[in-house]
Amino acid sequence: MRIRRLLICTKPRNEIEESLKRMYLKRVQEMFKRTLSMDSIFNVFDEVFHGLSQSSVVSENLYSFYESLLTITSYYQHSQAGRGSLIAKLMEELGATEKMEFEFALMKLPQWLEQDVKLEESELTKQKFDIVNKSEDNLAFCELKMKVYSGCTAGRVELMEKFNKFTKLIIDNQSFRNCIKNAGIKNVFLIGGILFDIQGEPASTQKDKEWGICYNGLIRGKNDIIKTLKDKNIQYKVDEEKLPEKAFLIEFEVDNIKVNIIAVYGNEVIKSLFVGKQKYDIEHFKKQLEEILYDDLWLGQIITMSERALLDQNFKKNKNLNNYILSILKSNELLSEIKNFQLSRNNRTLEEVTDKAIEMIKQYDKNLLDIIPTPAEIIFKSSGNDYNIKDYIADIIQFLSCEEVVNILQQENFANDKERPIAYNTA
Repeated sequence: MRIRRLLICTKPRNEIEESLKRMYLKRVQEMFKRTLSMDSIFNVFDEVFHGLSQSSVVSENLYSFYESLLTITSYYQHSQAGRGSLIAKLMEELGATEKMEFEFALMKLPQWLEQDVKLEESELTKQKFDIVNKSEDNLAFCELKMKVYSGCTAGRVELMEKFNKFTKLIIDNQSFRNCIKNAGIKNVFLIGGILFDIQGEPASTQKDKEWGICYNGLIRGKNDIIKTLKDKNIQYKVDEEKLPEKAFLIEFEVDNIKVNIIAVYGNEVIKSLFVGKQKYDIEHFKKQLEEILYDDLWLGQIITMSERALLDQNFKKNKNLNNYILSILKSNELLSEIKNFQLSRNNRTLEEVTDKAIEMIKQYDKNLLDIIPTPAEIIFKSSGNDYNIKDYIADIIQFLSCEEVVNILQQENFANDKERPIAYNTA
C-alpha cells in the first residue's frame, strides 16, 4: 500500500490548487455517491449491453463492471475536470501580457479589443482559439497541443484549418481588418504549438516527425493555407529552415497587417505566444505542472467503478446490497480511526486502520471479501503493478479521510436507507 497524493486531503499551496481542490472535491463527491446504490441511467436492454445479458457467472460479473464503467465515466465525461483552466493558469504566468484569454470566441474580438465593430456571424467568424494574447501592437492566437500525439492527424488538420479560415477572413473581410487595425495591431501571429513529446520532454520537430502521421497532418494543413494565398493572389514567404523547435513559418501582409503562421515546439511555443516577453521557459512550466498532478480523479474513478460493480455482484450473489464504502460508513468506530489517520498520514497508521477495516468486514460481511479479484485489482495488475485487497481498502480509506466526502456520503446514505435492503448479512 502507498500514501496517495490526494488534493482533497491536502492544504492548497496557492490559488491554483485552491481552485483545483474545489473542483476535485465536487468530482470525487459525485463519483463516490454513485457507489451507494444501484440506481442507473442504463438498463440491460440498452444496445450497449447487447450480448452481456446472459445468465452465466462470467457475464454477470462482466455486466456489473461494464455498467459501473459506463455510469462513472458518463458522469465524468459530462463534468470536465478543468484541465483547460489548469493549463491556462500556468500558461498565464509564463510571460508578460497586456491581456490574455482562453477558449476565445473570435466573434468577441471587437469587444475584446474595445472596438465599435460588429462582425457578421459566419463559418469564418464562428471559431474558437485556445489562447489569445495582446501585447503592444502584437496579437497572437494559439492552438495548443500538450503532446505530439494529441489529436493526431485529424487534430493537426483541424488546427491548420482554423488558421486557413482566419487567413480567408482577414483577406476578404474589411470590417475584420478594421477591427484589428483600429486597435493598433500591426502583427498577427497564428501559432500551432506542441509542448511535449511522448516521454513528456519538450517537443521538437524531429520528435514530431518520428510520430509520423500527426506531422503529416500538419504539413497537409500548411499546404492548404498556401493554396488559399495563391488562389487569392496574396504574396507570401515560407520559411522551412530545419530548426529543432520550428516546423515552418508562413508570412504574408494584407492592408498593412503582417500575418505570421507558425508551427512550433517546446519552449518556442511560449516564446512565440508572449512575442518575446517570456519570463519562464518550458522546464519551469513542466515543473509547475508536475507539482500539481494529484491522484484524486484517476484513482477516484477506478475505486468508484470497482465499488459499484462489487455492490451489484454482492447483491446478486449474496442478496446483500453492500460494498467496502458502505461497510466503513456504518462503523463510527472505524470512521473515527480514519479521522486519526488524516491527522497523521503515514504508512504505519494507514496499515493499522486498513487491518481494522478488514477485521470488521470479516465479522459483518465475510462474503464481500470472497468477491475477488476486485475490478480495481484487475486494472492495476494488468499494468504490471502489485495490488491486492489490502491495497484497495487502503485507497478507499484515504478518500474517506476527507471529511467533506464522508459527510456527503452519510447524507446520501441516510436518504437511501428507507429503500435499501439490510446492508449486513450476519447469518
